[in-house]
Amino acid sequence: MNDAQQPPATGTPPPAAPAALEAIIEQARSARQHHTEDTLRRLGRGERLSAEQIYDTLHAHTVCTWWLLVVRHIEYADSGGLRPAQAIARFISWIAPYATDPTPPEPATDAPAPGADSERAAALDHLERSLALIRRNAARAFLIQAEALAPACSRQQTSDASSGQGATA
Repeated sequence: MNDAQQPPATGTPPPAAPAALEAIIEQARSARQHHTEDTLRRLGRGERLSAEQIYDTLHAHTVCTWWLLVVRHIEYADSGGLRPAQAIARFISWIAPYATDPTPPEPATDAPAPGADSERAAALDHLERSLALIRRNAARAFLIQAEALAPACSRQQTSDASSGQGATA
C-alpha cells in the first residue's frame, strides 16, 4: 500500500527532479515506444525483423528501464528523501561495470550438427553474446547521459537548498 506522503510508482520524475532529468526520461520513453511500436507493426504485417531493428528495440528498452529505475529510486530510496544527484551517482556506479564487461567469446564458427538441440545451442550462444554487447552499449549511452546530468542535478539541488526549497522527506 502506498504511504500517503509518497506518490505511486508511475515512473514520472518527482516534482523536485531537474528539467534535464525529465527530458532524458521522456526521450528514453519515446525511443522505447517508437521501437516497440515499429517492431510490433512489422510483426503484425508478417515482415521479418532485421538485426538492426531488434538491436535498437532492446537497446532502447534497456536504457529506458535504467532511467525509470532511477526515478523509482528517487521516489522510494531513503523514504523518498533521496536527491536526484545521489540517485544518479548510485546508478552510475551500478551500471559502470556493464560498460567495461569483457566481450563474451565468439560462438563456435563450425556449423552445428543437424538437429534441433544443436541449432538451439548455437543460437543461444549467439544471443548471449549479442545481449552482452547490447547491454554494454546501452550502459555506455546511459553513463554519457547520467554523467552529463549529474552536475546539473547537483547545481539545482544546491540552489534549491540555498533558497530554502530543498526536498523534504
